[in-house]
Amino acid sequence: MVAIVAVASACGVGSWTVNPTPSPVRAVHAALLKNGNVLLIQGSGNDPNLFAAGTFKTTEWNPVQNTFRSVSTPYDMFCSGHAALPDGSLLVAGGTAAYPDSATGLDYRGSNHAYKYDVATHKYVAVPDLTEGHWYPTLVNRGDGTIVMVSGLDQNAALKSNAQIFDSTAAGGAGAWSSQFTTASFFPPYPALHLMADGRYLFSGVSTFGDGSDDAGIWDATANTFTSVPGLPDRYQRDMGASVMLPPAQSQRVMVMGGGSHPKPEVVATASTAIIDLSTPSPSFTAGPDLAESKQYVSAVILPDRTVLQSGGSNESYLDRDLPSFKYRYTAQIFHPDTGAWETAKSSTVGRTYHSEALLLPDGRVATFGGNASDAGDPFEMRIELYTPEYMTKTRPVLTVGTAARSFARGGTTTFTADQPLKWVHIVRPGSATHSNDPDQRLVDMPFTQTGSSVTATLDPNPNLTPPGWYMLFGVDTAGTPSVATWVHVT
Repeated sequence: MVAIVAVASACGVGSWTVNPTPSPVRAVHAALLKNGNVLLIQGSGNDPNLFAAGTFKTTEWNPVQNTFRSVSTPYDMFCSGHAALPDGSLLVAGGTAAYPDSATGLDYRGSNHAYKYDVATHKYVAVPDLTEGHWYPTLVNRGDGTIVMVSGLDQNAALKSNAQIFDSTAAGGAGAWSSQFTTASFFPPYPALHLMADGRYLFSGVSTFGDGSDDAGIWDATANTFTSVPGLPDRYQRDMGASVMLPPAQSQRVMVMGGGSHPKPEVVATASTAIIDLSTPSPSFTAGPDLAESKQYVSAVILPDRTVLQSGGSNESYLDRDLPSFKYRYTAQIFHPDTGAWETAKSSTVGRTYHSEALLLPDGRVATFGGNASDAGDPFEMRIELYTPEYMTKTRPVLTVGTAARSFARGGTTTFTADQPLKWVHIVRPGSATHSNDPDQRLVDMPFTQTGSSVTATLDPNPNLTPPGWYMLFGVDTAGTPSVATWVHVT
């Protein structure tokens, strides 16, 4: 049993506010775009009647103006995978080709369609189809700007661990998928894969509907080899937990937190956490400090002050919602990687379970979305709730970044001004989350020098730490208070 390490914080830090306007769509998927807006994808939204009617929905939410733009959605992106491309568009692949069929006994069947969302035109643009269907696939970036997609139910409702790699620059910019291959280890649906500094991926053991029988380990997608890593506690209770690369990414530490089992009511969620240091010769998990309470469907978000917020969840499967034992988990905490301690945050007011997400916004707030009450016709959670960290109540440093300085080359420098002495400069990759899973999240440290107001920062030369694309640049003052983000492009 690991004792809870916590920082005393009377009543909890920060505050929660329910957005005055609910989402017009069921937010099954959420992705922050390079314009600062959030793309919320419903597809059919776990509603077979909407699927039968061909009613598929997406909205683009502007959190500053609190406006929503309806987006024509070409196919059912419900339970697809998605990741940001180098140009800032969002690749969406897989999804739902058919709902369960009692006549044939078949489960959900995966779609083989793929599109990218063009931020400038607010439209989906077709890219080549996948070799086969994928329902619950994970998409995650590679250092060369390509994206690997893996796992999910195929067009015949069979769970397969097949992978393909998408190159958005191929075929004159139309994009192309590599030949399909079977992964060296069998990955469950929505496996949490974290890109390591050496170009391999850590499968953290967190997934959706995984039974825990598939080892956590390190996968080389190029050589297609897999090495198990030991030590993950509560291995059979990591369904819809969370895992996150602790800031900064250069430390190469990944934290796993919470999780449960689906759909076994006798298996309750866990409060345990674990941390693995991938920079060691033989990485293994070690137990971390427990969460304040056990929770499944937990979301974890990197904050720009180099901490991590965890929120949401329930004590057992959402399918048990009508049982007296079921409880939403409203507690939230902030993890401090430098001290290994949890700090108590204010509790949320909206329950979040299956099909929920959380994202960092450019102003430093965290937006939370979605949640299925149950599969029995209960309302989907449409409210958006925002967490305002304590740092937003303080005087924040102001960065002035010229247009030319917003384009970064690896190993190169960029110069901008700051109105206060800085402690840190870093970039944060925008979130792309579904089913409590956001493996592309990362905060990358940028060493810097400061003379007066002039700051010169250097981007890490390793492309596996900073896959090409758009990032949020933050400066943090000597008191630990971050600026508002400036969007920059890593080429």
